[in-house]
Amino acid sequence: MAEEEKIRGNAKRALQALTDKTKNWKGRIKDFLWEVFIILVAVNITLWFHDWSEKRHERAQAKEFLIDIRESLVQDTISFRNYFNFMDNVLVYYDSVLVQIEKNKIDTQYVDSLSDRLIYNMSMSFNYGIYQSFSSGNNLRLIKNRKLLNDIISLFTGDFPSVDSNIENITKKRIDTYEKYIALKTGYYNNGPTKLSTIIHQPEVIYTFQMGEGAIRGTNDYFKRFIIPRADNLIQEIDQELKTRYNYKMKEKGGN
Repeated sequence: MAEEEKIRGNAKRALQALTDKTKNWKGRIKDFLWEVFIILVAVNITLWFHDWSEKRHERAQAKEFLIDIRESLVQDTISFRNYFNFMDNVLVYYDSVLVQIEKNKIDTQYVDSLSDRLIYNMSMSFNYGIYQSFSSGNNLRLIKNRKLLNDIISLFTGDFPSVDSNIENITKKRIDTYEKYIALKTGYYNNGPTKLSTIIHQPEVIYTFQMGEGAIRGTNDYFKRFIIPRADNLIQEIDQELKTRYNYKMKEKGGN
């Protein structure tokens, strides 16, 4: 505001210089051009300052986003690993029962007492809030590292949604199949008159085990091999970007 007032003052003096009858026309032109020169310098300085200030603000925004999205990724990968560890334990039941079926040596106590593993699931969700908030404000342009930007976009618009979709799909399919082929016969928690072990050789029951085992294992293996490494690599990319572009090093938990 102060700069604008100065510019208006110079503009006023420039007009006054042209109409100053105490000076000849050369003197008036000279004073007028001087005031115009001062205005041009002031305008350029003001524009430069605003541009510098805006770039400084945008740089701070980008840095804060990278720090926040990195922390979000760390938490997401922890949740990811907890989910897969949980589902790997569920797979133990599937695998064991399928081996028993194949060898025709059924451990009725094991099959019946742990039958609820067929509907065991663990909820998991990614934190899209930081990415979506930054993206919706048209701020992704502030990330100057094109590869890093593409990797962030790919993970949050492609890879993570595919994880959510696959987990949701296999959860629904497992529950639907269990309800259709097992729960109607045994009761939902195998507490009806018919025990799971007594119908374990029925084709639709075997299918329920085979389908669930294949779906869980396939999904777990794929995301362990591809999605988690991509998330881990992105965290390393962000660390490098923060260090080289912003001279910022993430502090390890428990560090000074």
